[in-house]
Amino acid sequence: MRFKSWALTLCYGLAGILVLVAVWSVLAATHPGTARFPSLLFIAETIDENLWNSAAIAYASFGTGGIVSNVLSTAVNVLIAVAVGLVVGYAVGIALVRSRRLANLSSLSIALLGTLPVLVLHPFLTLWFGVSQIAMGGMVVFYTILTIIEAVRSSTARAQDRWGDYSASLGLSGPGFITSVLVPASLPATLGTARAAVAFGWGFQALAEVLGGASGAGRLVRTFADATNTAGVIGVLICLGIVALITDAVIAALGKWAVRWNE
Repeated sequence: MRFKSWALTLCYGLAGILVLVAVWSVLAATHPGTARFPSLLFIAETIDENLWNSAAIAYASFGTGGIVSNVLSTAVNVLIAVAVGLVVGYAVGIALVRSRRLANLSSLSIALLGTLPVLVLHPFLTLWFGVSQIAMGGMVVFYTILTIIEAVRSSTARAQDRWGDYSASLGLSGPGFITSVLVPASLPATLGTARAAVAFGWGFQALAEVLGGASGAGRLVRTFADATNTAGVIGVLICLGIVALITDAVIAALGKWAVRWNE
């Protein structure tokens, strides 16, 4: 039954891709030239030409590398930023549940931070950290922290209300209660939120790189866009999407294994 559902989902996904390919092919055929709607064959040739080394980067910024190195750089930075945000957000979420005074003190601040558009952080990060990896990944870290705090706080609060008194009656409190009750209770929601944070992180990271990154897929998109190389821009996005899909599949598989007891 699960295999049938998975196969059906895959078929629908492939059908959607074929529709997109057909629409793009029609646009490319009705709009000659490569500036607006380059053909799929030309996009494939551009990817192959810039896969390992890009002449556009060497010309525009005396840089090295191609699509592979820059996309992998973005992927590594996204995963590091989400990992940092996950650790910080999880610790803060647990602390807010365990300390009512801390929760009351920080609730308004967290609510206000949650209303801020993530993009407005980029100018401040650039002023404070220049074009370093901290500035490029800052938006991903910020978004991950806020979403993880909310996921952990809601799931652990329910667990504490439901099993707190019962665990205390059995002599389980303090660190033992956190590791034995709160961590397992919050794990499914935390992993799901972390997966979503990675999905959003690709966009935040690439956008930061477009606005001022020294490396990464976003920098390559900006370089190709400045050269009016539409095929190059699309090629980078295709490669980034493939890496994102593979990463999401790996995270989903690891998450399913980690909470296999919850099935």
